[in-house]
Amino acid sequence: MGSKQSSCPALAREVAQRNRPFSKPVLILSGGETTVTLRSKGKGGRNSEFLLAFAIGIDGLSGIDALAADTDGIDGSEDNAGAFADGTTVARMRAAGVDAKAMLVGNNAWTAFNAVDDLFVPGPTGTNVNDLRAILVR
Repeated sequence: MGSKQSSCPALAREVAQRNRPFSKPVLILSGGETTVTLRSKGKGGRNSEFLLAFAIGIDGLSGIDALAADTDGIDGSEDNAGAFADGTTVARMRAAGVDAKAMLVGNNAWTAFNAVDDLFVPGPTGTNVNDLRAILVR
């Protein structure tokens, strides 16, 4: 995930707080498969892991909503295609007894998003076009 992981929250924060380099409202779209460095045997996949890192990066900010998903309906090891996140995600995880940063380090994004009912579970779609990320800044 490297630079994509750290640059997406920064771009969303810049738009949300300074209305640049794009004017709100804006939908930031990206596609392609991210990479994950496995450090543990947690549950989840690359889209959920990307989004957990994103949620940590926008923690506490309002006006940002995001989805990261795989078009085939399956993200890694579990039954979800990805997950949803916003500026309240990490706080809601904390309230549910989940440490978002520890879940990220443990490659356990599925468990983190499941705890707050933010998994995206459309079921298998029968197509595998791409992974996609959609970030709405209002």
